[in-house]
Amino acid sequence: MVNETILNLKKLIDLSQRTAIVTGGAGLLGRTYTSALLQAGAKVIVIDKKIHKNNILKQIEKESTLDTKTLKNLKLIECDITNNAKVKTIFQKLDPFLKDLKIVINNASLVKQVGKENLVDSYKPFLQMNPSDWEEYFAVDLTGALLISQKSIPFMQKNGGGSIINISSTYGILSPDQRLYKYFNDNLSPKMKKLGVRIEKPIGYSISKSGTLNLTRFLATKFAEYNIRVNTLTLGGVYDNNPPEFVKAYSERTPLGRMATKKEYVGPLLFLASDMSSYMTGSNLIVDGGWSAW
Repeated sequence: MVNETILNLKKLIDLSQRTAIVTGGAGLLGRTYTSALLQAGAKVIVIDKKIHKNNILKQIEKESTLDTKTLKNLKLIECDITNNAKVKTIFQKLDPFLKDLKIVINNASLVKQVGKENLVDSYKPFLQMNPSDWEEYFAVDLTGALLISQKSIPFMQKNGGGSIINISSTYGILSPDQRLYKYFNDNLSPKMKKLGVRIEKPIGYSISKSGTLNLTRFLATKFAEYNIRVNTLTLGGVYDNNPPEFVKAYSERTPLGRMATKKEYVGPLLFLASDMSSYMTGSNLIVDGGWSAW
């Protein structure tokens, strides 16, 4: 409980004596969140489907100023969070490390980045999709978050509460702007055009990110009596060496005129994870450069 008579900002942001779980912690934003939580004093357990320990540690060391002592508070766990049996086993093994579990970041997501994927295969139009094309999004973004939350909440109940942060996207509150992909459609090969190939942001991503909002509301109201706060952090596009044509189109669509840098999401994340947001639950914090304000 925050002392109502004395304002101590350092104490509000201090995450020492707290353990955090970050799913998808090996990814671009996951590594940044992990570094920020460690710097704020938390012990961090990264859960990711593909963990190459040395590579992740090197990336985190490269992207932060963490010393060797602080990095000892980092634990890396490989697990497919869509598999109930595997998640259950992992939490049984982690039991000794979860006595201070206070923070869960449901960050893992099936994100197919422009410039990082074969867009013809991964950005198929709705009318050409098979059920598996959208179900794979639900598995990671929703089932994965549900399983991690389900296994984490009993520990938080024992520990006197905590903060769960579900990561969503502007495409969870608004329809994707398919005009962003005009350049790629205009420059498809003649063979692809003849076959009627088109590229568009997949519907599965929007539905899963939209579902995240009600996952937050359900958990927030269900477990508020245990002082477990649950909020959504809705993010805009983050720059990751995307093609210049996409960056230009995205930036022109955004009031601030650019994509976000990965570090710009650290402040909102720490706000939700810490006592700075102690009276906030069931909410959606939107950080998108004004994208949703048009």
